[in-house]
Amino acid sequence: MKKTITFFISYARANKGLAAKFLDKFSEQVTPSKKYKYMFWRDTEILVGENWNDEIQTALKQCDLGLLLISPAFLGSQYIDEHELPRFVGSDAKPLIPIMLQSVNFQRHDLKGLQDGQIFRLDRPNLRSPKSYYECSPLQRDQFIQEVFKQVESRLDKLVGIRDT
Repeated sequence: MKKTITFFISYARANKGLAAKFLDKFSEQVTPSKKYKYMFWRDTEILVGENWNDEIQTALKQCDLGLLLISPAFLGSQYIDEHELPRFVGSDAKPLIPIMLQSVNFQRHDLKGLQDGQIFRLDRPNLRSPKSYYECSPLQRDQFIQEVFKQVESRLDKLVGIRDT
């Protein structure tokens, strides 16, 4: 029996298209997982006429982890800063998986507390420096997704106390 894991997807509106591409590929990769059934909640599930802030707050309360798609626009979002990040950064924080969707400047950007955790970027021996999803070629994007999947599964195993068999 697979353990169901619900992710709250946090991304900047300005990155909607890139975030959708990442999530489509990531969903393809995680669907056949042996151990986990992945559920993703994102704001595209809010129905017309619903109170979007209430729906987001409910999803934040019900999720197991946050999948944060980091970019300059993400870091600059007042809504994310005030309403979403407090759930994943700080003393009572839920676990998070921070993914570098677009490059940020670690020295010049305010990382809003995210600098304390490992942010995923594709890092291979043949690369000059780690890459964000946006910076990757199509082949590298596939590698990016595969590596994220491995890292997420390892993190989940640690969080829920499952060992590889």
